[in-house]
Amino acid sequence: MNFQVLRDGEYQKIAAEFNLSETAFPIPTDGDFHTASKFSLRWFTPKAEVPLCGHATLASSHVLFNEIGNESSTITFATKSGNLVVRKGARKQVEMDFPQYNVTAIQFHGKPSSLANIFPEVVTNVRLQFRAPPHLHELIQSFIPKIIRVEAVAYASAAKKLIIVIDKETTNFELSQITAMRAERMVKLDPEGEFTRGVIVTFAPLHAMSQGFVDSEAEPYDYVCRYFAPWVGIMEDPATGSAQCALAPFWGAVLQKRSLYAYQSYPNRGAQFRINLCDSGRVSILGQSVTVLQGQIHLNEAIFY
Repeated sequence: MNFQVLRDGEYQKIAAEFNLSETAFPIPTDGDFHTASKFSLRWFTPKAEVPLCGHATLASSHVLFNEIGNESSTITFATKSGNLVVRKGARKQVEMDFPQYNVTAIQFHGKPSSLANIFPEVVTNVRLQFRAPPHLHELIQSFIPKIIRVEAVAYASAAKKLIIVIDKETTNFELSQITAMRAERMVKLDPEGEFTRGVIVTFAPLHAMSQGFVDSEAEPYDYVCRYFAPWVGIMEDPATGSAQCALAPFWGAVLQKRSLYAYQSYPNRGAQFRINLCDSGRVSILGQSVTVLQGQIHLNEAIFY
């Protein structure tokens, strides 16, 4: 938390020093950190600025509401993805209002998409039809084990997120075998990130209990996912709110549900999401944070040059 507006390169160097998936920089615009209800908010990975980040927004909200004691019950963040509204909930929970990303099916191996009956605009409006780029098959092969069957492929063009739907009977152990160790090859296939900035591997478990996809109270997840974004310096992200902006409308259409319970898998960690698809065309994500580390950073010109 810092009132001072820095140069882009300075934000980037701070994020690289922290070396977390994203570092958030909120700045109050109508008061101070205790009284403001409006903030600007930017997110930087160790490598680049990103237009949207869910868990860093959640963390920023948690610090403002629960550590600093901001007086507002609702905070509006002005971001590169528009205004994001967060509301203070019970038990240190935060409700976040995020955009929905439109998802279209893309052809894989030149075959009609199995999703065409769910997203009919893909086949009725040629302008919206995405055909697989030449490197798509190689990209998928670069990190999906052969034991896991790819069922379909979709794409959220606004966020450049590739969605790979795998076998609905995949077990927790099998999902853990997917690795980003070959991330360098992934980036070489699309070095400028023109088509892909992040890859989502996802499925809706057929038998959630036996596959290992239930929470501590044995409640099954509607869908699970993993997220890889080496193009922006994130080999794998443990919790990705922006990915849910594509996955929630996708699985909402597939499963015919407006409220979804999701799990993002990550080695030794992971994240749970309660998501609602709003009539306004937005996504409501409910989350909770805990403070595990506090510190100070001292800024001076010598740090950046």
